[in-house]
Amino acid sequence: MMEEIILKNAINRIIELETMLLIPVENTVWPKEVEMVITQIDNAENLPECHQKRLRHHINRMWLEGIPMPTVTSVAKVLANTLGHYQ
Repeated sequence: MMEEIILKNAINRIIELETMLLIPVENTVWPKEVEMVITQIDNAENLPECHQKRLRHHINRMWLEGIPMPTVTSVAKVLANTLGHYQ
């Protein structure tokens, strides 16, 4: 239950920051860790390209911050699902 609250708060914060900043994500070569997480997200390949780039950006940022991979994967799945509502 507490983990769900933490995940929801993290997702809400990411969405809030995205809305405020709307950071441009350039084309880049992503680390294999980022691609590994992407392969674990159902329908990630069906997201618009701009959402896929943002998703990879956030996965990469969490990974670089040292967040454990299972948590990165969980947050990325929720974020992908949320982004799927804004196509």
